[in-house]
Amino acid sequence: MNILVLSLTRKLKASDKTEYLKKFEALKADDRTVEVKELFDNALLLERELNKSLKAKPDLIVVSGGLEKGESSFRSKFAFIIKNAERKIQKAPSAKKKGRRKKGEEIKTVTYNRKKIHIFPVDLGGATAYAFNYRGVKLVSVPERLTESHLEELTEKVSDVFLKNEDAYPDGYSLRERKVRVLTFFERHFPIKSDPSSEKARKSVTLAALCVFLVAAYLFVNNMFIIPMRNSAIISNIQTIFYEGTDTASGKDKNKITERNWKKLEKINKEIVGWVKINHTEIDYPILWHKEDDAENQYYLWRNVNEEYYQGGTTSIFMDWRSKKGMDSRNIILHGHHMEDGSMFTDLLKYGSTSGNLAFYKKAPVVYISTKKGGTVPYKIISVFKSNVDPSLGEYFDFYCANFKNDAQYLNYIYNLRIRSLINCPVSVNEKDQLLSLVTCSYEFGDGENFRTCIVARKCRKGESPEVDTGSASLNKNAVWPQCYYSRYGGTRPTVSTFKNEYKKGKLSWYDGTFNGKGSEQLPTSYTIPTEPTTKPTQPTTKPKTTSKPVQKTTCNLKVYSDKKKPIVDKTVKINKEVKLPKIKPFTKNGYKYTLKNWKAKYSGKTVTLKKTVTRVTLSADTKIYAKFTKTKIKTEPKETKPTKATNPTKETKATKATKPTQETKPTEPESVDPEVTEPPEE
Repeated sequence: MNILVLSLTRKLKASDKTEYLKKFEALKADDRTVEVKELFDNALLLERELNKSLKAKPDLIVVSGGLEKGESSFRSKFAFIIKNAERKIQKAPSAKKKGRRKKGEEIKTVTYNRKKIHIFPVDLGGATAYAFNYRGVKLVSVPERLTESHLEELTEKVSDVFLKNEDAYPDGYSLRERKVRVLTFFERHFPIKSDPSSEKARKSVTLAALCVFLVAAYLFVNNMFIIPMRNSAIISNIQTIFYEGTDTASGKDKNKITERNWKKLEKINKEIVGWVKINHTEIDYPILWHKEDDAENQYYLWRNVNEEYYQGGTTSIFMDWRSKKGMDSRNIILHGHHMEDGSMFTDLLKYGSTSGNLAFYKKAPVVYISTKKGGTVPYKIISVFKSNVDPSLGEYFDFYCANFKNDAQYLNYIYNLRIRSLINCPVSVNEKDQLLSLVTCSYEFGDGENFRTCIVARKCRKGESPEVDTGSASLNKNAVWPQCYYSRYGGTRPTVSTFKNEYKKGKLSWYDGTFNGKGSEQLPTSYTIPTEPTTKPTQPTTKPKTTSKPVQKTTCNLKVYSDKKKPIVDKTVKINKEVKLPKIKPFTKNGYKYTLKNWKAKYSGKTVTLKKTVTRVTLSADTKIYAKFTKTKIKTEPKETKPTKATNPTKETKATKATKPTQETKPTEPESVDPEVTEPPEE
């Protein structure tokens, strides 16, 4: 008699070191052989080991352990093992009907007796074991605490239990009558009238799950494979056209692009105005410029170079609508998506996340721009910074500036770029330089709609070497971040000054121009106080001699409006300090319900839309915030009124006047809320 012992344990040990396994030697006798295996206590592993052991054809399988709670532990461990064994013992008869069911044809039913495994409790004198027939082999599950005396009589008691119940349960099985309907393919998988309600529900849930799976699978395959492959093919094709003339170019200038390249590109799309490339990255794409773009519509935001529309992301690097002079703009702003396959402007994030990547900057400190007229020109990177485009994350520095009123404003803009840079780039800048800004979505704070990574470079000057002394570059450990950075990581935000103030102190080592000090340096959405008056004085005066430092503004005014013209909040707050917005509850008026839709924040001459979920804002300038409401009509059913006796008309008018609400006007908002909202484009 061959006996296999499977000892279940929560911690596997070497069998020769397990004292517990020695007691199974009590099962040995003259005609018995015992094999003991230690197994991790897991139902799936147990079933796999049982199926393996069937090949050796043991006479008895003893499973020890896993019965701490008696019968409930046994059923929880062996429920699906027994169920799977029953399926393999006897399969249900075929219940498939070929073809379609004829009209009026009844559904046939097949009746058969299905074998059901019976479980026998075995009394071992104070302990209970459970025995059953597992696919032709006797199996008994015993508690771990059994003694050697119990094991000596285990085999005999198991055999006796099966012999006593042989008539009622032949070979340990009982027979149960089952009925199966013979159905077509459609009837097996789709709900039909004759199905019970539980079967209809099961089929409906299965079909719904299948539909969801197929849609999800299509979207996954489309987004992860089909679209990237299609985009890659488009990019590869246009790159081949662009570079096909390089080999025939003069050996003196390897970057020169022949005339016929641009002609072929113009045949593909007349709005290709240039080409951008960064070494050691995937960035090597045409630049598109749609002159009719505005703040609300950017043509190539969801279109590729072939002008094909797709919401999931496209192969386009396009120029911002603010760069109205195209490639001749003082600041050429280029947008590119942050694609999951690493294409477009995704590689801009290699320059750094919450800290700069100095090693990568040293490999790629230059951006190359090619145009039909100017050839290929290097642009040296001067700033790598992160910025929010949602005021709820803190002060919003408007880096989308392409036009400047004067040199003072332009230099102050460059100063703000430099103090925010994660890397101290060893490249000088002055008022005569042209800038290039590469912008993409970033995910350091919130989703890509709220944050941006921006790389700014300046055009290489005539006669200047394109090489950058990257050895003198360093990380900027005191870079200026939006307030959300300090709220998460701690620290104090550095004080933001102006170009003129720092120039007078002689702290601008990167500036190599000849600034004359004229003009206002106030940026479009800057919160710094101008160092000189914006209007001329009525009487000519001489410049006073000042020895004190310019006074910086430390407070600003906040006004919050609800449905009335009078503000519900009107107070002075500290600059760069979070302010809690009041809760606006829904209310009803004149048969309409008003619920908060969003907020409109007006500051420094601009209006920005905030989500209704915004509860706190950080201010750096005088700000007015208006609540915008969604108006919905309340449906009311007319009520039957009982006829009443006529009363004195004069008394009725008095009564009605008394019951009328004091306010009957619809909620209105100040006229200053309505200007157009100019929001940064989505990358």
